[in-house]
Amino acid sequence: MNDPLPLNVRRFLAHQIESVAQLETLLLLRRDSHRLWNAQELAQGLYLSENMCQAMLDDLERRKFLVRASDSNSVRYECADLKADSMIALLEDLYRERRVAVISEIHSTPISKVQTFADAFRLRKDGKP
Repeated sequence: MNDPLPLNVRRFLAHQIESVAQLETLLLLRRDSHRLWNAQELAQGLYLSENMCQAMLDDLERRKFLVRASDSNSVRYECADLKADSMIALLEDLYRERRVAVISEIHSTPISKVQTFADAFRLRKDGKP
């Protein structure tokens, strides 16, 4: 099972998931999609700080994976894009079956972005960028 993750999964992780904690938050909310969550409840469930959970909830809402309840500061999972929802379902399966591969992919993404940015400024031996 050392095969790399499918390209579409790797792209989704690179563009939509910033951390393992964020992925676990998204998967937890998806599993219990009818429940309303606030940052305090999520912090207790995931053993993270309330501030960190609030930032993740705000980001996931901005990405249109969550909707905010009209009468509270709570949110629930409701992905606006069916294709993205299918990808999250696939990610849930992959995370259960190949957790290390998914975590490794998440951790490799920022390094890749930084490396690409750094490479843009690297000079070649002939003096051209």
